[in-house]
Amino acid sequence: MQQLHSHQRAQVDNLTSEEYQLVLALHDRSPPQWLTPTIQVGPLLPSDKDELMRHLNDPRVYTYLLGPPHPYKSEDADWWIHHRGARMLEDGTLLHYVFRDMNKQGKLIGAITIDSVNDDNLEGDDVGYWLSPEYHGHGLMARAAKILVQDVSINKLGKRKFNAFAFEGNWASRRTLERLGMSLCPEMGKNVDKDGATIPCWRLRMFLSDEDVAKREKVEWATPAPHLVC
Repeated sequence: MQQLHSHQRAQVDNLTSEEYQLVLALHDRSPPQWLTPTIQVGPLLPSDKDELMRHLNDPRVYTYLLGPPHPYKSEDADWWIHHRGARMLEDGTLLHYVFRDMNKQGKLIGAITIDSVNDDNLEGDDVGYWLSPEYHGHGLMARAAKILVQDVSINKLGKRKFNAFAFEGNWASRRTLERLGMSLCPEMGKNVDKDGATIPCWRLRMFLSDEDVAKREKVEWATPAPHLVC
């Protein structure tokens, strides 16, 4: 069974036996990868609960997200962690990934979700994400999206059509989607309700042929910094 990194082992000391087995199963099926020499991408852990709550209650993060409830409570985090873990264990494919700064003992700093909905449904978000503001501007999300959409959505799940939304004015999110290869659909935007306000959204889409897939740029995972190698 996949061994946990030393920083990650420290995160599971207080888990119940059932939770610990879940952690081991998640890591065994999808061991963490290195996005950069110091940033890891891998499964959400039950011990991430406090950091998850802290980030999703931060207005700098929450303001640009449609899905999570606000305020984000303990029971919301418990449901999300269980839902993500159960979903992966059921079908064997990790669809929700978290980012960890391994220079900070594996602290959670962001997340990205890849949808498994088939190509007949193009109304939801096939890619969703958030990142701690202090890590913005370094291309981390664009790089992660390119790797995971290619490795999971395209290669493993066989998806060829993608749909995503960004709040109008959220240029960073729009650029991330465009760097993934998605194009703006100016006449297909939509309005969403959030905190009693109506917010217009950009819609971006990407349709790929098998020839397009063969031509896509291959982005590789990084190698960990020497001081972070077990």
